[in-house]
Amino acid sequence: MPSYKIIFLGGGNAAGYAARAFVENGLNAGELAIVTEEPYCAYERPALSKGYLLGAARLPGFHTCVGGGGERQAPEWYSGKGIAYLTNSRVIKADLAKKALTLESGEVLSYEHLIIGTGARPIRLTESAVPGANLGGIHYLRDVKDADALVAAIAVAKETGGKAIVVGGGYIGMEVAAGLASNGLTVTLIFPGSHLLSRLFTPELAAVYERLYDAKGVKMVKGAKVVGFGGADGKVSSVDYKDATGAVHHLEASLVVVGVGAQANVELFKGQLEMAAGGIKVDGQMATSVPGVFAVGDVAAFPLASVATGQVSLARQEHVTHCRLSAAQAAKAILGLSPPPYDYLPYFYSRVFALSWVFYGEAPAKAAKVHFGDMTEAKCFGCLWLGTGGKVVGAFLEGGSADDAVVLKGAVAKGLLLSAEAVTGSGAAVVAQLKAKL
Repeated sequence: MPSYKIIFLGGGNAAGYAARAFVENGLNAGELAIVTEEPYCAYERPALSKGYLLGAARLPGFHTCVGGGGERQAPEWYSGKGIAYLTNSRVIKADLAKKALTLESGEVLSYEHLIIGTGARPIRLTESAVPGANLGGIHYLRDVKDADALVAAIAVAKETGGKAIVVGGGYIGMEVAAGLASNGLTVTLIFPGSHLLSRLFTPELAAVYERLYDAKGVKMVKGAKVVGFGGADGKVSSVDYKDATGAVHHLEASLVVVGVGAQANVELFKGQLEMAAGGIKVDGQMATSVPGVFAVGDVAAFPLASVATGQVSLARQEHVTHCRLSAAQAAKAILGLSPPPYDYLPYFYSRVFALSWVFYGEAPAKAAKVHFGDMTEAKCFGCLWLGTGGKVVGAFLEGGSADDAVVLKGAVAKGLLLSAEAVTGSGAAVVAQLKAKL
């Protein structure tokens, strides 16, 4: 039975960053193994819905940790550090009491410490029994295999003049729709909300991006729910959706991409670990309810203090920055370095067409929303969410520099106090105003 001091289960972003943290903090050769179902070493997953669709990102170019400003960790990096990287290795049983993982091949691995970084998987429309949801040509995007299949489908659709439909108006839906349109496809974006990315964007922010999508030829169908797919010879050829009035509409489609959310991969550990918020409950060291077992990234439900209220609750954060930071936190804890309790400021970013935005903090519905900058020409603009007493609890910026983003992060982290009336002028002027108060 192969035995390791530490096993990292999962091959997502967190695996690569955990490996880096272990190496930087004194890991010995032969002590760490990474186990993943994927055939590749860890890579920067956000590239899949951005540069990958445009041909600008391919392995080995975006292995971790290039997205975090570190070294590109190709397979030889791991072997050179004495780290066993077990690709194409699916774990079918985890016995935490015996500290053993059973692979699909029948091989059993033992460990002293386990880090669970199994990530999340896309919610599939087959799970809600949408008719025709199992047809070929309906794509989800989570790994390189998914991305390769989508790139191949895009090429076919371009040659045949096929029409593409994207289901979902959130991060994945917006980014994939932009990628398809940039490839020259006719794209329709169908989503249930009243505007794009409704859980974050204000109507005013959404309007800027919706104008851009319209200018790029992307048609948007708002307030709609997909109720079925039609097909021929096992391949999707149409989409049926129901609008807000209940009327059903029919659209032709040779390519469909679905992005309607994700769920954490925790099934192996139910009944063995305490669960919370749809994931695995951890403390400020990313330690679970079982000694020696840690959870990081998308699956970890960790104590998160609300920027707006200060109240601490268990929450999951499905973002690459959290994957990177939580992985390093667990690695340091395992090595006995006693890092301070995990302190995370929610952060999101996206790139669509020529635009690129960042967001820090929270976007409470009851907060005052103060827009600024040039939203007509889609230059540098943004929005601040002001909570009790004018405290900055959320900050959004489009078109700013990396230094500008640091200012927004600082404004939220420090809870700067502002009056809504004082937030005026260009995007640069507002950033300068915030910077002066830090």
